[in-house]
Amino acid sequence: MRLDRNITKTIEESKYLSTENTWRYRTIIRTIYRHYEKMKYWLYKEDIYAALKSYEDFTDYTIDNLKSDLDTLVNWKNLNAMADTAKVNTIEEFKNREFRYQLSTVTIEIERMLITLENMQIENNATLEGSLVERFRSLLEKAGSMSDEEDKKVFEWWRDLNSSFKELNRNYQDYISKFYSPRNDELMKTTEFLVFKEGFIKYLREFIRVLQINTFAIREIFEEVTKEKIEELVARAFDYEKKIQSLDLIMDEREYKDLNLGRFHSMEEWFMSFNGREALVDQLINNTNEVIRRITRYAAQIADKKNNNANRKEEYRTLAKLFNACKDIKEAHMLSSMVFGSFAVLKVTAEEHRETESINSSIYEETPKNIIVKPRVRTYREKVVKNPIVNKGAKKAEKLKLLLEKRYNEEEIIRKYMVEDSIDLGTLPNLPAKDRLLILKLLTKGRSKKRLWNKGEFGMEYKVELLDGEPIKLYCEDGVLTMPHYRIDFRKEV
Repeated sequence: MRLDRNITKTIEESKYLSTENTWRYRTIIRTIYRHYEKMKYWLYKEDIYAALKSYEDFTDYTIDNLKSDLDTLVNWKNLNAMADTAKVNTIEEFKNREFRYQLSTVTIEIERMLITLENMQIENNATLEGSLVERFRSLLEKAGSMSDEEDKKVFEWWRDLNSSFKELNRNYQDYISKFYSPRNDELMKTTEFLVFKEGFIKYLREFIRVLQINTFAIREIFEEVTKEKIEELVARAFDYEKKIQSLDLIMDEREYKDLNLGRFHSMEEWFMSFNGREALVDQLINNTNEVIRRITRYAAQIADKKNNNANRKEEYRTLAKLFNACKDIKEAHMLSSMVFGSFAVLKVTAEEHRETESINSSIYEETPKNIIVKPRVRTYREKVVKNPIVNKGAKKAEKLKLLLEKRYNEEEIIRKYMVEDSIDLGTLPNLPAKDRLLILKLLTKGRSKKRLWNKGEFGMEYKVELLDGEPIKLYCEDGVLTMPHYRIDFRKEV
């Protein structure tokens, strides 16, 4: 009779109990376990470090020491580490990504055994049900009306709420650990996996659908329930439990309230985001979608592999019969082009506009075009066309003449409205549209310049002054313009 291998194998998870740094390892494990009891199953190293620094023995303890100890515990299978890659965009961020740590199942049982030896009571694990999300939402909705109930009802409600959330979270942990295990990864690559693939994907999508429907309502409830309200309900639950506790159970009120308030905070973190970190329910949805994508990808790979390995003997036999039935080699060539395609086809591409956009039009029905093919060698250079320099002096002179005439005409218009080297916009007669545009152009240019005197295009210097008084009306052929009272003064010519 041989011994069972489970009896003779080494339990690596127990190494942290008897090493040189046991006092550090046990403190880390116990710290994580206390959070586990509050239903906070995943912790960042910063959270663990903050808890350790509250002890005097860890005064000189650094975050680097903690990182080394956590890596050791991961190697000993006491902790499960999951990289947080939701917001990783670069390789550097991938290297420095944060890890979340969770106690392994064996380590939890070891800690329970140790706590039992230390005469501490441990809660039992709950079972898994499919309607836990709706049940948790239904219980949470009663939080607002629990103040009017007696202490016994409050205690039972609080116990059911914790039990429902514990089962819901355990459901999440179980299927995540299952699908990210190496054994399950290999199973999904087998042909047998195709049999229940569709049903399992349907189950996951239904789970996500129910979760999404209830998540928004649960978040609204958490936003409405105040911290004082929860503290009141926890205090009432403690008062009732204290009355019914057994004689050998010593219950500390402060520890009880800290434990239960921590549990409620973990419920909030499950559905709400804190400190810029994504809510666990959103991570659950993303992980489930990733599982569905992985299942679909593996199923497609299996199907492709199966199709590639299919027996094509009958297809080849049918092709051989078709070729054997050909009358001559020409007909065989035609059949070959239909089955295998043309061989050594010379293709020419060009960016030419077709005469029709019809997909049924044949290339033989369109007008032929000539295409110049350029040599594809480095030494080829296109011939440069030499164009002589054209004398454009006449055009320039004509353009200059027109410009001078335009400026002369503008100067004549300005002088027509000048009275003692000034143009008072409040005394102007009915203006043509062309004259109004010219005067307003001078006004705009004079107001936009920082210096006092400005020079017009026709050579006259002028300045713009804003006169006191009511706004004026500038009458023009195409309308009436209401504007401030301005005056344009021109420098006297010497």
